[in-house]
Amino acid sequence: MEYLLRLGELTLKSRRSRKRFMEALLNSISDALESNGIKDYNVVDLYGRVYLEVDKDVSNILRRIFGLVGVVEVVSYKFDSLEDIAARAEEIYRDLVSGRSFGVKTNRVGNHPFKSIDVNRIVGERLLKYASKVDLSTPDIWVKIEVRDDKVYFYLREYRGYGGLPIGTEGKVLALFSGGYDSPVAAWHMLRRGVEVDFIHFQLGGEGHFNKVLRVAVELARNWCYGYKPKMYKIDFRPIAKAIRENVRRDYRIVILKRMMYRAASIVAEEIGADALVTGESIGQVSSQTLRNLVATDKATGYTVFRPLIGFDKVEIIDYSREIGLYEYSKVVEEVCALVEEKPVIHADFEVVSQEESKLDMSLLTEAVSDMVKYDLRIISPEQVPMTDEYSVEPDSIPEDALIVDIRGSFSYMLNHIPGSVNMSEEELLNKAEEFAEEGRKIVVVCPVGLDSVEVVKKLREKGVKAFYLSGGFKAYMKYRKNIQRG
Repeated sequence: MEYLLRLGELTLKSRRSRKRFMEALLNSISDALESNGIKDYNVVDLYGRVYLEVDKDVSNILRRIFGLVGVVEVVSYKFDSLEDIAARAEEIYRDLVSGRSFGVKTNRVGNHPFKSIDVNRIVGERLLKYASKVDLSTPDIWVKIEVRDDKVYFYLREYRGYGGLPIGTEGKVLALFSGGYDSPVAAWHMLRRGVEVDFIHFQLGGEGHFNKVLRVAVELARNWCYGYKPKMYKIDFRPIAKAIRENVRRDYRIVILKRMMYRAASIVAEEIGADALVTGESIGQVSSQTLRNLVATDKATGYTVFRPLIGFDKVEIIDYSREIGLYEYSKVVEEVCALVEEKPVIHADFEVVSQEESKLDMSLLTEAVSDMVKYDLRIISPEQVPMTDEYSVEPDSIPEDALIVDIRGSFSYMLNHIPGSVNMSEEELLNKAEEFAEEGRKIVVVCPVGLDSVEVVKKLREKGVKAFYLSGGFKAYMKYRKNIQRG
């Protein structure tokens, strides 16, 4: 098969810059083909177009290469005369225009003894006997022809590309990545502008939750990150979230958590040579994304923070998620935040932020970053990422024969709890581990949002207990109950 690849704003660059951009684009094309198992192909830079010859249909791969605004399947032919072009056009298009209205469009590059309008006229005359009529405003079909020097390219099918700039032409950023709808779409927009994007994930949930996040990143990397090898960095932020919950006033907890994430991301950005940070935040979408709170968060880092989605609403973001093929993966990534409160601050006072943050031991941040885990996203296949967590249970699937142990504080338990559950401290529960192990009884551990229980279950499992944690914690259970009541 033959393709003409149409370039976008790359053609507006100066001759000197254009060379660099074309090198990046050709590198992306080769990477896209070879990473999809295609080794036998021929690529030619036609200056304004790229010609590709390959033995299979690769249109869906090509249209995901940034820098291309169009992918056209063509038939090429080396011609001798205008009559030669017309004869070949008749052979290719006569069945296509049969009984239909048509028009002819020609694009011509090079020196020829004829003009584009001459091509339109003679090809139109040849095809009219097969068609219903010529219509140059709204025809049933446009016959498109491109003449470049001594070759003519007859268009068969066209596919829209996403434009932008070739990846690798505009530096590197580090994207804060939760795996939901927002952060992958934000990263995609930066990729489209020619930026290499690495990812950082702050783990607040269990391994099952992280695997869902990782799957989103792997899909984004293998389908869109052509031309470089993206990495994901995972930092276990559960100890930091716990410290914030224990030391910081309720209404400022989420702002402080975000600031700690920015601090950690800044350390990693410096290590990997990233030029800026990227987030999926949209102004006013949630309490932590009010203008005042975003400004308060930014003050935690010396890096520029890009927010490509700053003016998008949720519907627009989800539409993009569908368009780029990540919706089905992002929709199963639960929102995990250990510090969401009923009445969070929406206009953070910078002085209060500093006071509350001073209550934290910053060595926790250093320790978390030092234990960071790196993933090479282009090496991992989707099949290698398990999408289930054998130690978690959803609120609607708690085993009937399980003992539900609520490890929240006694006051919270007294106010509301899951019917039939018992209240124990973490210490009390671990002290009874041997007894539970001997009984072979299933234990489901419940905490506020499912974070503390993950660690407790790990310890119980080490002691031989058939332990599970409630995914999303008591908060998820209450949401589940409300949905049932509405239904």
